[in-house]
Amino acid sequence: MADNITPESSDWNERVEYLRGLAQIVREEGLSRLELKGQGWKVTLKGTKTQIIAAPSTVAMAPALAPSLAAPMAPTAAPKAEENLVPVESPMVGVFYRSPSPADPPFVEVGDRVEAGQTIGLVEAMKVFNEITAESGGIVAKINVESGQLVETGAPLLMLRR
Repeated sequence: MADNITPESSDWNERVEYLRGLAQIVREEGLSRLELKGQGWKVTLKGTKTQIIAAPSTVAMAPALAPSLAAPMAPTAAPKAEENLVPVESPMVGVFYRSPSPADPPFVEVGDRVEAGQTIGLVEAMKVFNEITAESGGIVAKINVESGQLVETGAPLLMLRR
């Protein structure tokens, strides 16, 4: 696939090849979702692999069962959500970092006041460090992921109390 092929290309075959290349990246990297946006276009590809990034420590994980032995899980009551908690979610797949470098202090700690637009961490994707900012202000109530942990798009990185 040529480097200059983009979804804006006028030739339909080039567009199909571009999408095939993206699908191959999703497959090879084991991504659950890849979303690209451009001027007047948007492409979302979903992979077939599901990967658990983080599970709350209160959830007991059952050992894997053979498909023929697995019984459907009974629905459980959702834990009561604390009022006024808002997640700050990862906008992309990558590795989350709480500080700009290992020697530096974390951007935020539990109990810190965060303003809208304030950097709360970094997500490294494809060797690029992307600043993650809070969309709204609040007090950091909980930090859900550790530095160096792989996160998916939409993963709640931390919870803010309004």
